[in-house]
Amino acid sequence: MKKIYLTTILLIGLAFSSNAQSFWAVNWDITKGIGETSDFIGNVNFRGGSIEGRYFIKDNLTVGGLVGWSTLYEKVTDLPPIEIEIDGVQGDISGTQLHYLNVVPTLVTSHYFFDSEKIKPYIGIGLGGVYVEQRNEIGLRSFYSDAFVFGAQPEFGVFIPLSYSSSGINLAMKYLYGSSVGELDSLSILTFSIGFGFMN
Repeated sequence: MKKIYLTTILLIGLAFSSNAQSFWAVNWDITKGIGETSDFIGNVNFRGGSIEGRYFIKDNLTVGGLVGWSTLYEKVTDLPPIEIEIDGVQGDISGTQLHYLNVVPTLVTSHYFFDSEKIKPYIGIGLGGVYVEQRNEIGLRSFYSDAFVFGAQPEFGVFIPLSYSSSGINLAMKYLYGSSVGELDSLSILTFSIGFGFMN
């Protein structure tokens, strides 16, 4: 995973240092857990963002990197008690639960831009690592686990240039998958990104 992280930093740095064509975007990410993730947090969350850079290696093909951070939260009531064991004594704990999920993807990406005179639709894939932090709070008791897992993120989107400008609006739909490890279930998140982009 450390190699993936270093490769992402290298690719982003390459795009910064190059005079060739590149694309940059800062996005507001709206997220929704699906599958096993929705069992823990199922509502829509609006606290997320990402920064991405793409370097054109051919007319329509880019390589680059993405770093993001999304915080998912849900307050849940009427759940069954949770079995716990403290100092060899077993018991149950119940009450209102506060579910938190912090997701930080660090991905190497590749995108293909379709030929178009005005808007610029694209499809892409990101591969790399995802830091996942999961917390469940019940009263004064907190259940916590975290891990750095393998992640994959296919996406499709469109860049809409503003008139007579190299800047524009970036819209994308992404699906982030993170592998399961230890006490963490596999991660499945849909993300709708609204951002401001720049293509030179």
